[in-house]
Amino acid sequence: MPIAFVTYSTILQTRKRPKMETDTSLWMASAWFVLLATIAVVYFFQLVRRSDYSLWESCLYLPTYLMGRLVWRVHFLNDPPTAIQSGAVLVANHRSSVDPFFVQLAAKRRVHWMVAKEYCDHFLFGPILRAAQVIPTNRSGMDTASTKAAMRLTKQGRLVGMFPEGRLNHTDRLLVSIRSGAAAVAIKSNVPIIPLYIQGSPYRRTVWSPVFMSARVGITFGTPIPPVSALEQEGELAASDSMILCWAKQIAQLAQQPCFPVQLAAKRRQRASK
Repeated sequence: MPIAFVTYSTILQTRKRPKMETDTSLWMASAWFVLLATIAVVYFFQLVRRSDYSLWESCLYLPTYLMGRLVWRVHFLNDPPTAIQSGAVLVANHRSSVDPFFVQLAAKRRVHWMVAKEYCDHFLFGPILRAAQVIPTNRSGMDTASTKAAMRLTKQGRLVGMFPEGRLNHTDRLLVSIRSGAAAVAIKSNVPIIPLYIQGSPYRRTVWSPVFMSARVGITFGTPIPPVSALEQEGELAASDSMILCWAKQIAQLAQQPCFPVQLAAKRRQRASK
C-alpha cells in the first residue's frame, strides 16, 4: 500500500510539472510582450513629441527605433554638434543596408535621403519611401533635379543624408573610392557637412540580412566641415573634391586609421587631372 501511494504521488507530480512549467513560460512570455509593447508606446510618444515627424512618419520610424535600440544596440560615442539643429548634409561611411537608420537615430530629426528612382517607383517600397520624403535620384549619371531638391531642403534648414562611397563597402578597406556629390550640395547650399563614422554595422551577403542579425553599432560625430568659400581660386569642382577629402580624412581619424589612403572615384580623378 505505501509503495502504491508513493507511485501514485510520483505520477501526479510528473503530470503536474509540465503544466506548471507551461504556465510559467506563458506568464514570462506574456510579461515580455507587455514590456515590449510598453517600450513601443513610450518610444512612439517620444517620437511624436520631440521630433518633426508627422504621425504617419512616427509609425514608420517606430520599428527602426526599436530595432536600433533593442537589436542593433546603437550607441553614441560623443555628442552631436550644434550644427545638426540647422541645415546640413550628414555624410557617413557605408557598410550595411540599414546605415540610414543609424544616421536617422543620430540626427533625431527627419533626414532626407537620396534614393534610386527604381526603388521609389517600386509597388511595395515606393509608398513608404515617399512617406519618408526621400529624394529620387538617377544612379546612371548626374541628376540635376535631385541635386536641386537637396539644395532646396538644406537651405530650408533641413538635413540631407548621403554616402560618398555610393555603394556598400564589402571590402576590408575603411573606405572604397568616394565621390564629391555631398560636398557639391553643401557648397551650393552654403551649409556644412557633418561627418559620422558608423562602426559595427550588421551585414551578411544580402540587403535583408541585418534585419535578422544582432549587433553593437557605435556612432561617432566628426567636426562639421564648413562650405568652401574660396571658389574663385580653385573652381567649384576642385573645391568639392577638397571638401569631400577633408571628410574622408576625418573618418580615417575617427576610425583610428589616420594613414589610410583615400581615393576619389575614377571619373573624379580624370576630371580633376584636366
